[in-house]
Amino acid sequence: MESISRRSLLNYMGIAILIVGLGTGEFVYWRSLKDDSAADDADSPYDSRVYEQTMERTVGIFGVIMDQWSRTVAELEEPKAFAITIAVVSMVVAGGCFVAARMHHE
Repeated sequence: MESISRRSLLNYMGIAILIVGLGTGEFVYWRSLKDDSAADDADSPYDSRVYEQTMERTVGIFGVIMDQWSRTVAELEEPKAFAITIAVVSMVVAGGCFVAARMHHE
């Protein structure tokens, strides 16, 4: 009887995490669309080939990789990317709960 209740608890936790995570991600994403009045960053000087070549000559290929990595991490702080991150993490954690519940049954 205890294994059934633990299995049910893990399944309910997974469902709750999934609902809350996806709901929060959706709220953040749609809120960011509403507040999206910032200018497009498509013409950033940091994305040009000249900038990349200059960086490579100055600090080497490792410096270029670190520069790209730091800009990618900075983009995660933007609302849209943050919303997607919330949704993906909640799906992974909920999936872990479902897998644990299934393994607990066997």
